[in-house]
Amino acid sequence: AHRAAADFYLERLGSADAIAGRDFLSSRGFERADAERFGVGYAPAEWDTLTKHLRGRGFTEQELLTGGLASQGRRGLIDKFRGRLIWPIADLTGDVIAFGARKLRTDDDGPKYLNTPETPLFKKSSVMYGADLARREISQRRQAVIVEGYTDVMACHLAGIGTAVATSGTSFGEGHVAILRRLLMDDSQFRGEVIFTFDG
Repeated sequence: AHRAAADFYLERLGSADAIAGRDFLSSRGFERADAERFGVGYAPAEWDTLTKHLRGRGFTEQELLTGGLASQGRRGLIDKFRGRLIWPIADLTGDVIAFGARKLRTDDDGPKYLNTPETPLFKKSSVMYGADLARREISQRRQAVIVEGYTDVMACHLAGIGTAVATSGTSFGEGHVAILRRLLMDDSQFRGEVIFTFDG
């Protein structure tokens, strides 16, 4: 369901109602090809567009709820993300397990960034955005650059810093250390370099 949702969001980035999302990416210096490379998409503003799409693909209401793709509304399921720019979050094997979403509209009273809630697949403190893309270069160069957000990872990779990964709006913790140890092939001796480049 997450993979199908990622494909849906990516396709919707080209729609007329996604102009604010395309403008945001353009204002950050990203082109359409960059968005496609990182799977950046757009969640339509309507209440249940993704839910209807995924139900039509055979996914059940329970799967959408459990996966954090929808939530229970007064009259049925509603999409978790609406009117937002969407980044797919993958595990180390490249499987999409969650999403990060940035608000685009001033009348959106939600937080600036919103992640998929914790699910059986997604534990925010144990996932780093971009780790699937950076894993090979991190292990080869024995270096990891830790940044805050999705666009930071995109900018770094496009500038040739392919070891960048993000904590995606949560504090750096033990779960992230475990991922880095695995990627740096650490055997309890200090080998490698971790560079923190948080906004502060």
